[in-house]
Amino acid sequence: MPSAIIQPTAAHTATVIFAHGLGDEGASWRAAISGDYDYRKPGELTIPARLPHVKWIFPDAPEQAVTANFGSEMPSWFDMSNLPLPAELYLSKVVDDDESMKNSVKIIDDLVQAEVKAGIPESRIVVGGFSQGGALALVAGLGGKEWRTKSSGDESKLAGVVVLSGWMPVRDKFNSRISPHAKSMPVLWGHGTADTVIYHKVGEISVELLQDQLGIVKHGAHDQLGAPGINFRSYERMGHASCKKEMDDLVTFLGSVVPQQVWLSDPPRLNTY
Repeated sequence: MPSAIIQPTAAHTATVIFAHGLGDEGASWRAAISGDYDYRKPGELTIPARLPHVKWIFPDAPEQAVTANFGSEMPSWFDMSNLPLPAELYLSKVVDDDESMKNSVKIIDDLVQAEVKAGIPESRIVVGGFSQGGALALVAGLGGKEWRTKSSGDESKLAGVVVLSGWMPVRDKFNSRISPHAKSMPVLWGHGTADTVIYHKVGEISVELLQDQLGIVKHGAHDQLGAPGINFRSYERMGHASCKKEMDDLVTFLGSVVPQQVWLSDPPRLNTY
């Protein structure tokens, strides 16, 4: 699966795998994280410069038919029957396709395992995504072996999960397919209050379901980022997009769950690919 990549500029000790939204490509988010669509103040470092030890991987979703797009093919992690997704529709209908989602979980799992083989432990890997990619990241990070096409998932625990403008997919099955590590997983969940694609209320409901049905802790808006449980952050007047505050929160979260490691001697040599 093709991926856009940002290589670390210091000793490589952590990796972020970030999935784009429906119809997009990995290169778009590589550009955003690199600072091409700039929110920075003059002299402010880019995100890769603030996290020089992190390798970023932005995979491309496979081309497949999407029901919400009248059956036309487009880059998509899984089929969806409806879009936009307001709260009433989310609560009344399951819009996500289970089987195609499992195929994309395997894509993320394979990328994780490639990083492990290269020398980065799972405890130093974060999975994240935007919109449909955020829904996929939630499944890949919190889901157990029932989401996998092969026996894996329950034995591993990642460093954290990032969901930007996403939702809890396949909500009728999600709570029965959870990993034993889900409750202790740090999750950053960001959502714009003016989102008219994946409505802000859908994000709120998703987190409430994870809290009520699974017992996952929801932290307050002013709590420290990176603690086990979900930090749900709302961004006023932000639509189906990102903003500087959200990107700053992302950097803070990553700095907490995969901090830069200081080596007293030479760091271990990693395999590259």
